[in-house]
Amino acid sequence: MNKKRVKILGLLSYIILASLIVYFTKIPYLYSIILVLIPPAIVNYLWLKKSRKKVLLFSICATLLFSFAVELMSRLTNSWDVQSVLPRVLGFLPLENILFSFINFSWVLSFYEYFVDKDSTKKISKNFKYLIIIFSIFSLAIFTLYFYDPTIVAMDYITLGVVILLIPAIALFSKNPKLLKKTILPVAFFSIVFFIYETVSLIIGSWWWPGQYVLPINLFGHVFPLDDVIIWYFLSTITLIGGYEFFSDDFN
Repeated sequence: MNKKRVKILGLLSYIILASLIVYFTKIPYLYSIILVLIPPAIVNYLWLKKSRKKVLLFSICATLLFSFAVELMSRLTNSWDVQSVLPRVLGFLPLENILFSFINFSWVLSFYEYFVDKDSTKKISKNFKYLIIIFSIFSLAIFTLYFYDPTIVAMDYITLGVVILLIPAIALFSKNPKLLKKTILPVAFFSIVFFIYETVSLIIGSWWWPGQYVLPINLFGHVFPLDDVIIWYFLSTITLIGGYEFFSDDFN
């Protein structure tokens, strides 16, 4: 346990140091992702012994079949935007955020497996095929409706959070409420990581919120919605772990 605590502190220390470098150098958003998030995510992933395949497959599936559709829905209402150096899909979907999504999925799950779930098995649940089906139907529906009438799939931050996170979380954890306790450490850790990285990105202009929010506050002269704290810091990590346990792991 002491060894794992040291590793957690090491990960946080790296995030703080790398974020300070980003703050002073003001490198573009893409390069800040590469500097701040990718190294610790890779290190954490390599600590795994048995569950690498599960984590990687789930993360790829979620990124390709889910993230693009969510990004589309949010960008239509200007829920968030980022600095881009890469071409944007359909002219307005930043590829940087898709990379960020993959890291978010893979690092959260790597952290969860290593520090909480004990990296106990490499067996992939038979439910995984249903995840692919659900994500495929979701993305197909969103993009089809977008090309028919974009206003149908445009959702503000809170509505999006309820549809893609809160409702699935209730459905998942109502079947196994004890699993919620296993999300406490990942939620606490990544809340710190997200806040540090997000604050620096906001200050240097790599990330901003131009939309309408329920709980906007002023942070260092910039709009910072507390909606983001509730939905992303807490709810997204909880729902991700619940979905991973149900569709890829053992749901215990």
